[in-house]
Amino acid sequence: MTSPADRPRGRVLDTAALVQATTGKPLYARVLVELALAAGTATLLIPVTAYVQALAELPADLRWRLMLLTTSPGVELDLLDDREKAHEIADLSAADATLAHVAWCGVRYGWPVVSDRMVDLRIVALGVEVEPLP
Repeated sequence: MTSPADRPRGRVLDTAALVQATTGKPLYARVLVELALAAGTATLLIPVTAYVQALAELPADLRWRLMLLTTSPGVELDLLDDREKAHEIADLSAADATLAHVAWCGVRYGWPVVSDRMVDLRIVALGVEVEPLP
């Protein structure tokens, strides 16, 4: 078993973080993403449910920016690729599947979730670390 010090560092990006990183409004999330990509020392994890929701919220002419982000080195998509994971996420008992998936990723990897929904995330998963968006 690896210790927390041996684990790679990273952050989980929720829907709001993805939308803000794409639009640059406000600049916080965009700068956070750009600095992480430039440093190349941390993984940015995007739950696929947050990615889909962000695509739905973004104007069609900005979607390419988000799609480009997902092809960047150091960015990974967390897919819902098996039933066991889906059941673990559902066990968090959140009515919002995206919120539950984001919380699950934060707890599973031990990484902070960049989000504007700190209270909601902590209701779903008490131990999740949240890096609040302004």
